[in-house]
Amino acid sequence: MAASDDPVRNLAHDHSELNRQVLELSAIVAEHQALSPLVPALKDLREHMFLHFAREEEGLFPLVSEWIPELADQVLALVGAHDAVCGALARMIHAASAEAEVEPAAFQGLLARFQAAYGDHAKLEAELLRRADAALDAAQRAQLAELVRGL
Repeated sequence: MAASDDPVRNLAHDHSELNRQVLELSAIVAEHQALSPLVPALKDLREHMFLHFAREEEGLFPLVSEWIPELADQVLALVGAHDAVCGALARMIHAASAEAEVEPAAFQGLLARFQAAYGDHAKLEAELLRRADAALDAAQRAQLAELVRGL
């Protein structure tokens, strides 16, 4: 299976794109005093994250839990991390959309919590993907690729 067809490596690459968007978001926040210009970037990040997380939670995670049972606890931790990241991102979108009611310092606090949750999540996910990459055989990768393609 070519690297571009490999579902584990594609998820890792997709996560690299999310990392880029999170860093870009920090730069956008630093450039603007107003919060409303952040809304499009936040919503774009949310859509990308939701798709990425759906591929993992509906494709990768159930199969990894079945095929590599010793990673089941790590999978559960990642599902919780996804919830924390999505919750923090949703709060930032709400705050930026209602900027008249939100102090910039309060938004900075939301951003810091989001970045911390995302950073913790990224470390957990990188480790899970590394271990799954080492453990999955070609047939499992093909099955995973087919499942993820449908999401």
